[in-house]
Amino acid sequence: MTRITSYTILFYLLLSLGSCSAQKENEATVLRGSITPERAWWDLVHYDLSVEVFPDRKFIKGTNIISYSVLEEHNILQLDLQEPMQLITVTQNGEKLAVNSNGDAHFISLKAKQKKGSTHKLTIHWEGKPRIAKNAPWDGGIVWTEDKKGRHFIATANQGIGASVWWPNKDHPYDEVDSLDMHITVPKGLIDVSNGQLAGIDS
Repeated sequence: MTRITSYTILFYLLLSLGSCSAQKENEATVLRGSITPERAWWDLVHYDLSVEVFPDRKFIKGTNIISYSVLEEHNILQLDLQEPMQLITVTQNGEKLAVNSNGDAHFISLKAKQKKGSTHKLTIHWEGKPRIAKNAPWDGGIVWTEDKKGRHFIATANQGIGASVWWPNKDHPYDEVDSLDMHITVPKGLIDVSNGQLAGIDS
């Protein structure tokens, strides 16, 4: 009888743990794929993205200044940045804002009144070692490799997994940004190749 009871309890615990894991995965899927209330009230206008790449460490850090317009008054804003990347600070009008994270979804509590029709900016500092693509482009992430001469060759493979695998943004196709400026800093001897029109190179 004791053995049966022990097995029953163990089986129940395993079922409970599996259920909790499934609930967390389902919640993460909903937050990622849904037009949540924290996404719906604001419209993307512009990203001003600055990224510094450290190939030897497989590490990146940067700043994203997000410009947006207010469609409906609200004070919680959702951004996406996938683990293990980390949001360091989020500010608006020079004030640091509180962030409540739920997996890859990050909910920012705004202090300034978000009046309908107004425009605002958020400044996000972030860093980390982004997920490595195991089988790009199908299993996405960042590709860290070298060319035949032993020089670093780095590429992003985020068409399926989303750009939030390496930088913070509103990662949902229903609201595409109107425009984007990118500033990429790489070690000497490397160059950045990106979409769009090249504005200049500082050496």
